[in-house]
Amino acid sequence: GTGCALELGQIEHHSKEQSWKSSMSVRHQHISKLLKLLSMIKIYSIVLSCLLAMSIYGQDVMTPEEAVTQALENNFNIRIAKNDVLIAENNTDMALFGYRPSVTANGNLNGNVNNNITNFTSGETIVTGYGLAFGVNANVAATYNIIDPSRSVNLEQFKEQVELSDLQKQLTIQNNVANVLSAYYDASRAAANIGILREILSLSQDRLDRLQIQNEYGQANRLDILNAQVDIDRDSINIANARLGYDNALRVLSNTIGISLERTYDVETDIYYDATRSLDNLIATARERCLQLQLLDQNQVITELNYDIIDAGRKPVLGANATYSYNFNRSAPGSFFSSSRSDGVGVGLSISYNLYDGGIRKNQRQSTQLALESQVLQREQLVNDLSSQLTIIWHQFQNALYIIESEKSNVATAKVNFDRTYEQYQAGQLTSIEYRQAQVNLLNSENSLLNAHYDAKLLEIQMLLLSGQILD
Repeated sequence: GTGCALELGQIEHHSKEQSWKSSMSVRHQHISKLLKLLSMIKIYSIVLSCLLAMSIYGQDVMTPEEAVTQALENNFNIRIAKNDVLIAENNTDMALFGYRPSVTANGNLNGNVNNNITNFTSGETIVTGYGLAFGVNANVAATYNIIDPSRSVNLEQFKEQVELSDLQKQLTIQNNVANVLSAYYDASRAAANIGILREILSLSQDRLDRLQIQNEYGQANRLDILNAQVDIDRDSINIANARLGYDNALRVLSNTIGISLERTYDVETDIYYDATRSLDNLIATARERCLQLQLLDQNQVITELNYDIIDAGRKPVLGANATYSYNFNRSAPGSFFSSSRSDGVGVGLSISYNLYDGGIRKNQRQSTQLALESQVLQREQLVNDLSSQLTIIWHQFQNALYIIESEKSNVATAKVNFDRTYEQYQAGQLTSIEYRQAQVNLLNSENSLLNAHYDAKLLEIQMLLLSGQILD
């Protein structure tokens, strides 16, 4: 009887053990299915984050070319520069330089009331009483310089001013295009950063969901869940700050373009740059196409015309004039004449010649010579500055390219490390804190690579601006 009781007890214990093992196996199967489902959700979340990164709010996407095109039409500085060119063109009207005669008309009317008392030697006195006397005078005069050596030189100098204004307009366009592109890629950097942060947030959410499922089956504690929730909150705050930065970057871009700050659009996150530019080619192109050098050359042309203006002042000026005048006067009663009238035409020639100006022209020639010498020195200094700046920026650009390759390697390593950490975390071999650290390392690596790309792009914009190729 005792043996049968022991045998029945062992059978019952074995049955309970088999039932417990079966129950745990079912639980593990449920957990495994849930974890696989979470993995799929994670993949879809990452894909969604990438799609959202392309269009942060699902709005129209403005390309860099569209931004530049709209800036050429709407930017306030560019519009002002275009008006300056029109003003310079208006200043070359031949009427401003005496190529057309001037005609003036003058007229006046005057009157007075006099009480005339006339005493004769014979003792007779005549009193006329108060009487009205008035007069009308009018004339029309025309003048014209037949020969004036200085006006043609002055006109030529103002025409050169038009070329100067046009170069200043082009320089304004180049500078504003560079500003637009810089603002555009600042906004693009902010948009790409949001995409990375959303990917990190999806991973954090996957971690929290996993911990909550494990907690239901007694495989995770409450502290791990709280830590995961804190990380999600931190990631959400980072995204909110990144969105604010992106919105502000778009406002800066809109203001630089010259469009309404209320306009909604997104920007592209793809960037391209040419890593094959040589330093020698950049410097040679800058010397040929740099607008600042062309401005100095144009200023030199304008200054050299001062010599011709000074020489023109030594030559005589021949002028002609013609007038028509009309005069009428009515005398008061008792006057010797009751009225008079005259009219007629007059013509004449005049010539002026400055025999001696007290040394003014000599002083002007000296000042012109010194100004030309200064402009030559300024040009040499600008050439040296361009070479120096391009050399510095080109080496910075090469260093940025090196950093990009290094950061690509770092990101690849961080991804491998994260994937292994993720597998070990799934297997329960690592804590959630260790998993979070791998996640942060991946985020930092991706941000460093992102910044390296945009730093290289901004350096390229500076190189193109200095070498005069920004509009290309």
